[in-house]
Amino acid sequence: MKNLKKLSKRITNLLLLVCTYMICFIVGTTETYAMHLPLLEWENEEGLFKISELGLNTNGKDVPNAKSTENDMDNLQFSASGNVSDGTGVPLPGASVVEKGTSNGTQTDFDGNFTIQVSGPNAILVVSYMGYDSQEVAINGQSSISVALEESAQALSEVVVTALGIKSDKRALGYATAQVDGDDISGVKATNNFVNSLSGKVAGVQISSTSSQPGSGTRIVIRGGSSITGNNQPLIVVNGVPFDAANSSTSSGLGDIDPNAIESLSVLKGASAAALYGSRAANGVLLITTKSGEFESKPVITFSNSVSFDRIYEVPLQKTWSQGFWDGTDWSYVDGETSFTSTSWGPRISDVPGAQYYDRWDVFKTGITNESTINASGGSSKASYFVSYSNLMNDGILDPMKFRRNSINANTSFKFTPKLTVSSSILYTTQKNSRLDEDSSNSAFMNTVLAAPNTWNPYPLYNEEGNLRSYRGGSRDPYLWLLNNVGDNNIRDRFNGTITIEYQILPKLSFRSVTGISTSSLHEDAHYNKGGYASVQGSYSTSERFDRNIESTETLTYDNDFGDFSVTALVGHNISEERRRQVYFNGTGLVLPGIYNTANVSGYSAGEYNRMFRAYSYFGQAVIGYKNFLYYTVTGRNDWASSLADSFFYPSHSLGFVFSELLPKSDVFNYGKLRASYAKVGAPADPYTRNVVLGSPLSDGVLWPFNGQQSYLSTTQIANFGLTNEFKSEVELGAELKFFQNRLGVDFAYYHNWSDNQILGEQFLASTGYTYGNVNIGGITHKGVELGIYATPIQTEDFEWDVNVNFSKDNPMVDNLGNTDEPIGVGSYGTAVVGQPYPVIYGPGFLRDDQGRLVLSDAPGTGYGRPLADNSQNQILGQTVPDWMGSFRTGFRYKNLSFSALLDVSVGGYLYSLNDHYLTYYGMAKHQENRPEDNMITFDGVMGHYDAGTGQVVVTSETPEPTRYDLYWQTVAQNVWEDNIMPRDYIKLREVNLSYRIPKDMLSNIGLTALDISLSGRNLWRKFKDGFEGADPEVNTDGITNGNAYLGYSMPATKTYTLTLTAKF
Repeated sequence: MKNLKKLSKRITNLLLLVCTYMICFIVGTTETYAMHLPLLEWENEEGLFKISELGLNTNGKDVPNAKSTENDMDNLQFSASGNVSDGTGVPLPGASVVEKGTSNGTQTDFDGNFTIQVSGPNAILVVSYMGYDSQEVAINGQSSISVALEESAQALSEVVVTALGIKSDKRALGYATAQVDGDDISGVKATNNFVNSLSGKVAGVQISSTSSQPGSGTRIVIRGGSSITGNNQPLIVVNGVPFDAANSSTSSGLGDIDPNAIESLSVLKGASAAALYGSRAANGVLLITTKSGEFESKPVITFSNSVSFDRIYEVPLQKTWSQGFWDGTDWSYVDGETSFTSTSWGPRISDVPGAQYYDRWDVFKTGITNESTINASGGSSKASYFVSYSNLMNDGILDPMKFRRNSINANTSFKFTPKLTVSSSILYTTQKNSRLDEDSSNSAFMNTVLAAPNTWNPYPLYNEEGNLRSYRGGSRDPYLWLLNNVGDNNIRDRFNGTITIEYQILPKLSFRSVTGISTSSLHEDAHYNKGGYASVQGSYSTSERFDRNIESTETLTYDNDFGDFSVTALVGHNISEERRRQVYFNGTGLVLPGIYNTANVSGYSAGEYNRMFRAYSYFGQAVIGYKNFLYYTVTGRNDWASSLADSFFYPSHSLGFVFSELLPKSDVFNYGKLRASYAKVGAPADPYTRNVVLGSPLSDGVLWPFNGQQSYLSTTQIANFGLTNEFKSEVELGAELKFFQNRLGVDFAYYHNWSDNQILGEQFLASTGYTYGNVNIGGITHKGVELGIYATPIQTEDFEWDVNVNFSKDNPMVDNLGNTDEPIGVGSYGTAVVGQPYPVIYGPGFLRDDQGRLVLSDAPGTGYGRPLADNSQNQILGQTVPDWMGSFRTGFRYKNLSFSALLDVSVGGYLYSLNDHYLTYYGMAKHQENRPEDNMITFDGVMGHYDAGTGQVVVTSETPEPTRYDLYWQTVAQNVWEDNIMPRDYIKLREVNLSYRIPKDMLSNIGLTALDISLSGRNLWRKFKDGFEGADPEVNTDGITNGNAYLGYSMPATKTYTLTLTAKF
């Protein structure tokens, strides 16, 4: 173990040396005696490297170190040593120790120790450390000195990361923001990507997954979104540079980020918080900061391994009735071998001799994820580093489902001079994902799993003649066949690189530059083998997409105090470019089975897509403080975007008033602050939105290309050269209160935002020569509240109990949709309707009389007594967003043992279940378990009909009549959405975590400095509202859409158990 520690130190020092000289070679310097590079020296006795300093000038020649010139050495007559710690005795590494009145100084090492040569025994030392009050200490002839620094009053304020990566004192902010520590993100493993770990931890942020399959997309919406048909996902920023999340239903770039490398995540929820991002700030911002090393710190190697196990939640189905149909007098059994049917309207399984229940869920297995991470961090007085490698291997709940990720992170920082610091950040990730389709097609795995009759034995796969067995005689592929013959694959390589240059021009004036490049290469393919029912000849499609984003932001910051006033002002500019190139190939008819290649198809179509978007901006911010209790912040940003003709200006104003500074000190009430802000932000049009769109001509009798020539003409979409951005304005009010020595705190926010100038498609009269075009019409309003409460009811040296409660409520309303105010579909069964919450499910419902009673058909025949559909108009069937969301989190710590749990709650909202639409036809829905023995049902309603001539409902009898149970589900219920609407309320035990840190005295003999063991679980328990019978009400099968109200044949949800071991050397 001792040799391992030596080797680890050698490796980390070598990494530091290589990184140092690479940065020096690339960046260089402009100051002659500016660079003090780490130099490795060998210690023969210890077998270790140590770092000293070598001064280099710009010509690369050795020069004396400025701190050890011959003249200075002559004046140093006395040596003093000591230790610097905080008020509790914790060492402060990197503290500055300077002889007063001179430039002679040093810094403390990792253990807070220092040694300094001074001019004499009566010299005075000035000891300082960031966040602590400086202290002058007279040596008075002492050779050993102990210094305890007190934390400064200003340091007691919370520092948060805000727009552009600016670290700000939270007390100065006039808007709401939230910050989540990296340990809270990586502590309980989320199967898809780290964003799912945010569920329930930030008020006003809604997180939902598109699937339980690993690598799937995640929908993130802050304060309800702002665009009716546009993108409502927040801007993702990693280490100061926007990050292409590439979020879709089947893939997510967020999965490229290793959660173990995240230091913190800040959520900028409101317009004022995100205003410095201008036209990209309408939907809020997630600021991700990855881990970095610390100056003057010993090398630390951390190794972590976690093993996770995923078990499914079965989708509710009826388990009582067999395959069959109603023969007019009784339930009739069908065996699926000699006769076939798709329905399960047969007798009870227990009443059929030889029939038995076959458990369809046996095909699923326990998913296993193994994740290993190793990182090294440390630093000298001039350089720091953090390097990590992570490997994740997931074998899903079905054999074809696999997810692999390899991720490398490397962050370095170099102090070339006291004024110049250069930092770099590198992320490289490879991601491979194999998955199954989730849709309503006959080749979708869950389609065939859920619809299969209870009495159907799926084994063997083929009959004696070598043909696929099917309980319905064909049409739908057996799910066992799909496992080995159908699938999708995604492979992504991503590189993100950032260089940050910080230069202190003057004591009060600094310069900062952040430049980054992000590239990703995505390969996708989908195959369907020959021999299936849904596509006999098979198919193969593939696409390649390459994205490259370049971003650069430069700022000048001035920070000074003028008596009772403090001023922090910055000006800057930003330039960005996004490029994408995509090619696709769709092949039909495999020549040879089982070979998935572009050369093995009998027919194909192909195409290419290219896009580019550029933008540049100028911005500024001023923060004016008065006596540490009143703060005013004003920002402004002007954006120019290539997709629009004009530029746009985005202002913000915010006020923070710490009124508790004006009150007498109290042990009960410690802190009080009021916030108010106004801002205007935007969302840009997509590239080419306002351009003339060309397409292949639709000439009668002529197919293009013709005689080898291609032709393009303007489409029926009109070009709108005057198109502008979408705009969002917001007013926010809030308060922060803290009691009982900060052991009880409340954070409240109210917001009212309105988005107008929406970019929507408008229909045109055919006489204009066009049928539609993009125009600026429509508006949407959000009003909401957010509440966060934290408390520490018990706090002793050995025991601590923490409680956190979050609550949020958003009321979205569609104000207008243009000249006609016609409803607009926004995807996934969601629709924007004027005067209604955004969005709603708007579709066919049941016919009702003026008292709201169901109207049952009075027409003689098989439909007599059935509820009637209202075919005269669509109906509002429910809003898709919740009425409110909340969470309750509690944590206990006793000595080295910690426990935490998080309950996540969502109340209100509805979705459309395509599962229910089909399963009720087949007789497999859970709520059909208790069907009537005589197949007759009487609905609660009145007999009547709709008179088309008068447009009125006519009631002919107040007494309802019975009707056939099975035919109701197979007729009118198939045409009325209302019957397939389900509530999406839930309570989930989102996270549970139990961890234990091995005492240090037990580790000293094995060379470890820390060893943690934790057992955690995710989604271990859940409760849904009566009426929901799907996989998970949070899932939207269509992916990342604004409607977010569609549940199709999705994979079962899972519960996850994880064991993690973390060791530090």
